[in-house]
Amino acid sequence: MFNFDLAPLLDLENFLAATPDNTRKAVSMAMNDVLGGQGLARFRKAVAAEVEFPAGYVDDKITFEQRATPSSLVASVAGRQRPTSLARFATGGAIGGKGGVTVRVKGGAKYMKGAFLVRLNQGAGITDDGFNVGLAVRLKEGQTLNKRDSSRMVQLGGGVVLLYGPSVDQILNNEVADAEAPEVADAIGTEFFRQFARLSA
Repeated sequence: MFNFDLAPLLDLENFLAATPDNTRKAVSMAMNDVLGGQGLARFRKAVAAEVEFPAGYVDDKITFEQRATPSSLVASVAGRQRPTSLARFATGGAIGGKGGVTVRVKGGAKYMKGAFLVRLNQGAGITDDGFNVGLAVRLKEGQTLNKRDSSRMVQLGGGVVLLYGPSVDQILNNEVADAEAPEVADAIGTEFFRQFARLSA
């Protein structure tokens, strides 16, 4: 999740000093209109382009989390924080097969020689979207998971672990937000001046 605070982006001090009520209303309306519309669409499109998610996958996983109000001129956009099953990115490999799995997360495809797809019972993974296919590997005898790896793995038993990639929220914050936020902020600024002029008329 990341927050939009418009105060540093616009010179609001003079507006607030002269007409505080109209300024606060105009800012909150502009933030909510843009972030809830074209801003949200822009972030979703950018995340979908950054990682090879299936078509439409991120549409309901990036939301307008917190609306601005005249008394709190901060709004936030958030992505789903739970990890994404690597099976979502599988482009080759059969369920139960032993020939390895090809995945395409970002850029070129990667062949995972020791991986295989498994059918899961509901709730067997750490995602919450009902996807019932997982990508797994079998740990070698004596092999254990370190803390970093375990955050993206779930043990099924018998040395078999499910593998996960980054969450939508991680991609939104680490790969997309800084690049897309300036354009969205400019749109909010334009809408602020339109709303301010309308309220002041």
